[in-house]
Amino acid sequence: MRDRQHRLLRWATLLERNPHQIIGLLSPSWAGGDAHGTMVDRPSAIDVAWSDVVLRVMGLAGRSRGEAKSFFGLSDAELDRIAAGSWRCPVRPAWQVAVRIRNVECPRLENRIVGSVVALLLVICAISYWIF
Repeated sequence: MRDRQHRLLRWATLLERNPHQIIGLLSPSWAGGDAHGTMVDRPSAIDVAWSDVVLRVMGLAGRSRGEAKSFFGLSDAELDRIAAGSWRCPVRPAWQVAVRIRNVECPRLENRIVGSVVALLLVICAISYWIF
């Protein structure tokens, strides 16, 4: 578990070095993402990881989805959340991809935000029900 955390944090840090770099996103796994690569002619987040000698020495064997999933200990859903896009959004700034990696690595803050929003909505609904 600690190795997974260290690898994901290294990946996020690499992307944060050039936060405004445009990262090409992959097709989602459910859309046959293994066969297509990026949806535009831009380096993917996996390409950024592959360019790091430290991650390659640690065992990153290649630039495919399968090798990235295995090396970083990700599920299809987690890799899609980090590196997949859609026809409407085929690219994303590197800082956004880094945030997604950090949220997969440690989802506590994101869960707190979602919980707070849900609680706020419940309070608003209760107040509106009480008023009307």
